[in-house]
Amino acid sequence: MPNVRTETFKEQAYRAIQEYIITNRMQRGKIYSEQWFADSLQISRTPVREAILQLRSEGLVEILRNRGVRIKDPTQEDARNVFQMRAAIDGYCSAYMAEHHSEENAVRSIRSIRSAIERCHENFNHDDELFVHEEIIRFCGNPLFEMQFQQIRTRINIFWWDVIRHENRREEVYREHCAIVDEIERGDVHAAFLRAVEHNNITYRRLCGQYQFPEPR
Repeated sequence: MPNVRTETFKEQAYRAIQEYIITNRMQRGKIYSEQWFADSLQISRTPVREAILQLRSEGLVEILRNRGVRIKDPTQEDARNVFQMRAAIDGYCSAYMAEHHSEENAVRSIRSIRSAIERCHENFNHDDELFVHEEIIRFCGNPLFEMQFQQIRTRINIFWWDVIRHENRREEVYREHCAIVDEIERGDVHAAFLRAVEHNNITYRRLCGQYQFPEPR
């Protein structure tokens, strides 16, 4: 029988706390103790502490000495770093997919991406919007890209989703996604790269125009 790996307590705590942030179970500005997480998850404080340290290293929470943990408010520098990284990954992977656009697995992926784009256009939603990016990255087959994107996705989920899904942005996102896939399907490597990078740049600019970043300390 295959050796099936089970999650460690630290991994379970990490996933759960991440979900608490995304679903607003952790309120922005409120301070939480390690014991609160341990009681909520019914595990000891050690894996909770390890999970919190990982979340802090990813810039998602801050630890207040002798007080507890709270969600970290993103700075404009955080936003710029995230969208530059996403533009680099999206751009390369879009170009790669364009280069291989006629291959059978690429044709299937493009078809799936177009379906997600249309579903999202009819009913703008989190899963389909992100699937467009995830499927292009998945096609590239580089696990490091996928790992980095998952970290970026978490930050977008936590901090910026409400801004990015603003009604005025929805039609723009639809057109930008269509333009990326059009260039991929045409096999235009350079244009696919540029369209993907510009999509991220526009999202960042819209974010800066709508989100109230905290003042630098």
